[in-house]
Amino acid sequence: MWKKSLLVLFLISVLLLTCPLMAMEESKVNMMVLSGTTGLSLLKMLEEKPTLEPGVTINYTVVKNPDQMAAKIISGEADIAAVPTNLASILYNRGIPIQLAAITNWGVMYVVGQDAQISSWKELKGKVIGVTGKGSTPDILFRYLLKANGLDPDQDLQIQYYPTPAELAQLAIAGKVQAATLPEPWVTEVITKNSAFKVLLDYQQEWERLEKRKEAYPQSALVVKTQLAQEKPAFVKEFLKQASASNAWVVNNPTTAGQLAQTHIFISAEAAREAIPRCNLRFIEANQIIEEIEYYLNKLLSFQPQSIGGKLPDEGFYLQK
Repeated sequence: MWKKSLLVLFLISVLLLTCPLMAMEESKVNMMVLSGTTGLSLLKMLEEKPTLEPGVTINYTVVKNPDQMAAKIISGEADIAAVPTNLASILYNRGIPIQLAAITNWGVMYVVGQDAQISSWKELKGKVIGVTGKGSTPDILFRYLLKANGLDPDQDLQIQYYPTPAELAQLAIAGKVQAATLPEPWVTEVITKNSAFKVLLDYQQEWERLEKRKEAYPQSALVVKTQLAQEKPAFVKEFLKQASASNAWVVNNPTTAGQLAQTHIFISAEAAREAIPRCNLRFIEANQIIEEIEYYLNKLLSFQPQSIGGKLPDEGFYLQK
């Protein structure tokens, strides 16, 4: 009898020791954002690191370029990621198990230059324009807008390509280029450091005018690993709620957000503060605007199929409620 009692006491002791350890075990979710404007809308979450669900820890990582981000999503390392919308399409079409959860900004591209007389796209004829990332989405959109205004990008003006927006911005600041297409926050960097430069043309306004859309193009997005969406739908729902609140907070608090941008996503506080109004931040869950997203992707598909992975993603691409 006493042996049985000892056995019971032993089992109780084991349970008492292991239960706290089991309670301490937490699941981890890896949230990754691109440095620069793609990560702007999540600044409040990057700073506060809120707990969204008991027992779930979110690890936030800032990734420096889209290639690195794509690698982390492909490897399964990223559970939630802030990425360009067309990159999400490319990865989905390659069979990577992700879903588009929300759109976070609606275009950040502008033409800046020293010739303040330029007020229409047609007036770019004969000009030399610096552009970054040959074949990238900003380049594709630039060529598309030129053609839509009756210009041949290869005949009617001279496009000079540069590796990165940061490099092109520095050349503009130094006065070594006369005009350039740039995203925010580099637009702000240029016009604040070289007063000869002005914002000449707005990609987003021209898109709305030409395409007769109420919104500009859905440039940046949040994607969620399909497994996470299936296993933790309540967590994903709460994450999107917090992400939407963070987006709105950045828009309404550009000065404080600018300081956080310098801390977290490698944008100077001054540039971020001035750039935020031109970043067109607005959070909308993807399932509410499928038609708008498909319209944008279809345009990219017609102009350069590989820019979205060769085909329009099917309905499985969109995270449903």
